[in-house]
Amino acid sequence: MSTPLPLFRYTVYLWLTLALSALRLYPSVPVNNRVALRTTTLPKGGGPDGRSPVLVRRGQAVAYCVYALHRQPHLYGDNSEEFRPERWDDKDMPLFQNETYANWGYLPFNGGPRVCLGQDFALIEASYTIVRLLQRYPKVEMAEDQAYEKPGSEAQKMTLVMAVGDECVLRLSETKS
Repeated sequence: MSTPLPLFRYTVYLWLTLALSALRLYPSVPVNNRVALRTTTLPKGGGPDGRSPVLVRRGQAVAYCVYALHRQPHLYGDNSEEFRPERWDDKDMPLFQNETYANWGYLPFNGGPRVCLGQDFALIEASYTIVRLLQRYPKVEMAEDQAYEKPGSEAQKMTLVMAVGDECVLRLSETKS
């Protein structure tokens, strides 16, 4: 039995928006850094108002927090803390209004010449795993005693990678009922 192309495209779109949203709120590498190979300046971030250039000398490290970047209202709107996959359809989202924001405002796999080489593999592996889980367990629910917590308020462990701080208990059912 073949899948109609529009359904396939919608499924791919749905998966992409879910993946983009999950990686936006929970990037696998929440904090990162780079070391300057030559003396340079960052265009803004200095001075009392944060709008002046910042000098970065050769050999200095620059740390950045992808976790915080992905929750910035000036990039993702006033509801930036919320899990809303449909936000990627909003062409008026601030992230899309500026070339620098569009190129550097979403970095779950970093960007530029140091973008993660495993990005495609990671997305394909995650897709495969989720599809196989849903094929086996079409009904996935939170356990009755598991309380819903707003994104960003739940306990998290942030080290080199990000993990749930407390357990996340789900109930998997092999039947759709």
